[in-house]
Amino acid sequence: MVRFISLFVFILVFVQADAFGQQRHQRMQEGRDRLETLRQVKMIETLNLDDETAARLTVFYNRHQERMRELHREIDGLIDELERAIDEDQPEDVLRQIRSNIDERRDSIHGNRNSLYRELENVLTPRQVAKLVVFERNFNRDMRQIMREAQRGQRRRR
Repeated sequence: MVRFISLFVFILVFVQADAFGQQRHQRMQEGRDRLETLRQVKMIETLNLDDETAARLTVFYNRHQERMRELHREIDGLIDELERAIDEDQPEDVLRQIRSNIDERRDSIHGNRNSLYRELENVLTPRQVAKLVVFERNFNRDMRQIMREAQRGQRRRR
């Protein structure tokens, strides 16, 4: 009977922990989605776009963002692979090859960013593209600052 209760408690804790992890992941995804929506609304507002141009920009920008997420996932997977290779004491040429693959993905991120701006030149004026470049830098900087302040606040409450 004690074993049954222990097993039941273990299963209950395991299921609860798994559910908590899923809820946390879902909340994080919802937060990312809200942040992306805020970014796009502010971007459209900053660039003072009409509805048609805003719709076209959103299509380009969403496609770009999805490609960026894909490249970052690939880099994360390659870094995991690099970590395993280090742990397994793989030869240096294997480590070099994985690093080369990571560098290729990072170059692709840079190329993807440049490609976005070239595509947007067909939709936006040069002034609007310039404003977009400045907007992205400032928005990202402001979001990092807000995150740092939130983390500081959490540490103080502990």
